[in-house]
Amino acid sequence: MAFNAIALLPEVTGAVPNVNDDAEHALFIQQASDAWASGQDPLDFWVPQVELGFPQFLYYQNLPHLVVVVLGKLTFGLISLRTLFDLVRYVLLVGFPLTVFWSMRRLGFSDVAAAIGAAAGSLLGGNHRYGFEYDSYVWRGLGVYTQIFGMHLSFLALAALHRVATRGTGIVVAALVCGALALSHLIYAYMAAITAVVLLLFGLTRANIAGRVLRFGAVGALAGVISAFMWVPFFAQAGYLDVSPYLDRTKYDSFGAPTILGWLASGDLLDHGRLPVLTALLGVGIVAALVTRARLLLLTLVLFVLWLVLYFGRPTLGPLADLLPLHEGLLFHRFIGGVDLFAILLIGAGGAYLWELARFEVSPRRLAAVAAATAIVFVPVLAERWSYYSDNATWMRITQAAIAADTDLRSVMSALAGQSAGRAYAGLRSNWGDTLDFGIPFRSVRVYNVLTFDRVDAVAPPYRGASLNSDLLFDFNDQDPAQYRLFDVAYVIAPPSATLASGLVPVLSTPKYVLYRAPGGGYAEYAAISRSEAPKSQPEWFESARAWLRGGSATSWEFVRYAYRDARPIDVPVPIAECPRPAISYQRAQPGRYDVLATCATDSAMVLKVTYHPNWHVTVDGHEVATFMVSPSYLAFALPAGQHFITAEYRSAPVKDSLFFLGAAVALGAIGSRIRLRVPRPRGWRTTIPSLREPILRARDLVLMNESVAGPALAVAIAAVAFLVLAPFTPRIAFNDGLGFDGRVYAWLTQALRGDHSVAVVPPWSFRLVPSAIVALSGLEVKLGFLLLDLLAALGSAWLLYRLLRHYAVSPALSLLAVGWWAVLPLGLRWALYYPVLPDTLGFFLLLALMVCALEGRFVVFGGILVVAALTRENLIALGPFLWLLHVRRDPVGVTLRSLGVGAPAVLVYLAVRFFPVVPPPPDFANWAERYQIDVNLRFVFENIDAHAWRYVLAAPLTLGMFFALPFAWPRRLAGFLRRELHWAYYVAMSFVVALVGGRDDDRYLYVLVPALAVFVFHIAPSSLWRSAWRVVALTALHLAAVRFLWPVGTSEAEYLQYTVSAMSVDRMVALVYFCGALALGGIAIARLDLGALSPARRAKAEASA
Repeated sequence: MAFNAIALLPEVTGAVPNVNDDAEHALFIQQASDAWASGQDPLDFWVPQVELGFPQFLYYQNLPHLVVVVLGKLTFGLISLRTLFDLVRYVLLVGFPLTVFWSMRRLGFSDVAAAIGAAAGSLLGGNHRYGFEYDSYVWRGLGVYTQIFGMHLSFLALAALHRVATRGTGIVVAALVCGALALSHLIYAYMAAITAVVLLLFGLTRANIAGRVLRFGAVGALAGVISAFMWVPFFAQAGYLDVSPYLDRTKYDSFGAPTILGWLASGDLLDHGRLPVLTALLGVGIVAALVTRARLLLLTLVLFVLWLVLYFGRPTLGPLADLLPLHEGLLFHRFIGGVDLFAILLIGAGGAYLWELARFEVSPRRLAAVAAATAIVFVPVLAERWSYYSDNATWMRITQAAIAADTDLRSVMSALAGQSAGRAYAGLRSNWGDTLDFGIPFRSVRVYNVLTFDRVDAVAPPYRGASLNSDLLFDFNDQDPAQYRLFDVAYVIAPPSATLASGLVPVLSTPKYVLYRAPGGGYAEYAAISRSEAPKSQPEWFESARAWLRGGSATSWEFVRYAYRDARPIDVPVPIAECPRPAISYQRAQPGRYDVLATCATDSAMVLKVTYHPNWHVTVDGHEVATFMVSPSYLAFALPAGQHFITAEYRSAPVKDSLFFLGAAVALGAIGSRIRLRVPRPRGWRTTIPSLREPILRARDLVLMNESVAGPALAVAIAAVAFLVLAPFTPRIAFNDGLGFDGRVYAWLTQALRGDHSVAVVPPWSFRLVPSAIVALSGLEVKLGFLLLDLLAALGSAWLLYRLLRHYAVSPALSLLAVGWWAVLPLGLRWALYYPVLPDTLGFFLLLALMVCALEGRFVVFGGILVVAALTRENLIALGPFLWLLHVRRDPVGVTLRSLGVGAPAVLVYLAVRFFPVVPPPPDFANWAERYQIDVNLRFVFENIDAHAWRYVLAAPLTLGMFFALPFAWPRRLAGFLRRELHWAYYVAMSFVVALVGGRDDDRYLYVLVPALAVFVFHIAPSSLWRSAWRVVALTALHLAAVRFLWPVGTSEAEYLQYTVSAMSVDRMVALVYFCGALALGGIAIARLDLGALSPARRAKAEASA
């Protein structure tokens, strides 16, 4: 494992565009995440970027992809999906020996056999034959990502099924594992089913036949229901999944016995390019099975031979292959997985057999020599693997460097990103597209691979060839202008020397590439339907569609309607004439949805240039219409004369979601059936509860004895617990790539501080250097760096808030309660989770630090923090008078001079970064002071634009909960306190002034009232209030409700704006006023109500409990 962990590390250290199937897997993960975020079905959605669009997850095992998507949600988008994808691959590859070891031990193999098998499992060398060798998974290899899951789960399923067969237990576990296997890799699930039949039959007797059949039937039924949402829609609509005639026949038929046995005998099957060490151990394992005749070894040998024979394929099996279920599209060459699985078991058995012989027949000294010799024998295996992985890392570095150095392509891709919708084309493998290889000597990646990496809709060589028309892309003729229109190729990236069709207009020319605008015509066009055909099979359809394409019918814009797999006749007569004067005034393309506003004076037909599938639904003016397939497997429908608004939408297969929830319910029920809750009897509870009182009281006394350490530690712990509770309910802001509004500018500032001079950062954001500088120095990704900085600042704020309240002699318990109330505020920890790339949390920490230093008379420390604050949130400079007002009565002259002295450096720094900026502003930037737009901000309030006067007044009451409401319960006490401590009066007034001139983010600006309000609530309130447990609980509940604790907040820009008082709709704000107003009145009533005054007995009881 250590060897693999080191050798495979380059797989996660950089995202390099893939040339293998991992390119599609990464794309599917990103599209699934987007589908989830936008409210689409992540189990079945449209992928428009490849193969003219296709519902990939309807036909492709998707549990491995959804694992990455869920991890992305759990990490709040802080780690990119591509990084998570690479991490999952890396962890599974490094951890594969653990799965092998555990499974072999569960099967009954010895520790030695399991250890040798586990080591051998990750060292197979099979020359890219799609087996368990890691050539199948690394960047240089084949990129069969889902097979990694299939490989792990195949071992686990074998162990679970063997337990069902031999012990009659573990039915639920076996069903769950087999269900997961079916959702991860259909072919490997197929192999597991055949293996299960052998396990059922091996050792079958009259005595156990009924029990075995029932148990295996139960496993199959449960696994089938759990995975039904995958395989039921798959088989129901399998006719729309391409069976490519261009795929190498050996993929379907395999290689035959002579070839495969030759590989096995020569060692090439398991030890390609090295000494056949593992092959030799396999041979020893076979001998051990025959010699010892151990039941487990014989079973393993039988299964190895079975899969070896099935791997021979059609050249050897002939008509017998047709006896296998689903034989028509079966990929026999993938049965190498079954061979490898049982070869690993036999290799482990062979190594253990040799170990036993050495242990019993040689002395300890000779045994050590044998062990050393064994290690030496394995050196060629490790050397070959190290060489392969080293070449893989080298190829990745060279490829990444070549792409990064290609500034011409970067310019072209930037220009392409700014164009309107349409497919791009960068050549094919059969033409000049093959030459766009970045000058890489081993020719790994082409420009059309980069299009997939950047999620650009493209006409490119298909990776998997899933859509019916994907094979027709090989016939795309870039010399024919009509084919650009047919495939909606709107942009072409070609070398300057390429000869292309006429009518292409250059958009951008560089020495290496030219970006052309091509006559794509748009995703939707009127068209003529000339005739109808009814192909009886997919090959017949393909020959007809290819003949249509090569025959030039696209030039005349006449399509063929195909009645292919139609359950009922289409009530649309043909031919349909082309619209004489078509007009399409509006088109909008989204993943899985197209909106069109079109006009035609006559009855006509419209063609959407996306792959036909029966799950497409088209509405015309709100009424659904029939759709049909036209060449080349496009979506079409008839239109009456006139102007129409058309919406085409891909919808998930009707039964998929229902089956998913059924499967999830069955899986949860199966898991629940294995859980046995043991609830103590009530009498036991009565004896247990009193015994807890003593430890609780001892813990309380211990905290009070060490309050100076335990109190702040508990405050930090409360904030950490709040963070953990809030995190699952708080998604990341989504717009601007998860950066939000200002966050995008702070990300640019971080880039600039890291030396990227291509970004321009405008003031005043460019003056707030401290947070971005910390993140830049950390080397972390911007969003992750800011979140960690925010988390540390929030935990530090909890400590400082506790310290602030303790300065006012607030009891430790009440100080901790105040920290808890603060931690749940919407603009506190939750804001840091939701919108991390902001200086707000660090600014609040610095604010509290300045307050504590001022209260404790630490003038020099105050001055140092104020300098940092001036480079974080410049409005914190206004806290200088707070220090002066706090101490001026003691020594007016001395305090004034000292206050000016500690404040001067911050003011100088404030001015220095503006007149001598660290990050220069853009050349056209004029006046940094104008960027604050103070006059505009004042107009918004004083003229009540967009009800902003009300937003300004209501922001604090609607976001600060009981912190804002309770001080109004004792107005006289509050007024007296402010007269005595003018610094707090100044601070409150200053906060409202800063919010008035600072901008229209009233929630964020007035959040800083929390320290003052916490002092007002917990220092001024009568002590009798906090001695009443029910009132503390009631006020806390009201506070949680008022601050919208765990209130759902969405990730889109619109949902974000509806969450903040400064931008939400007026109706929503009015509703919040009623809601929070009622809670505030309830809180004031509870605070003022003293039940003890109403009942002497109640007062005595309260005093006794206190």
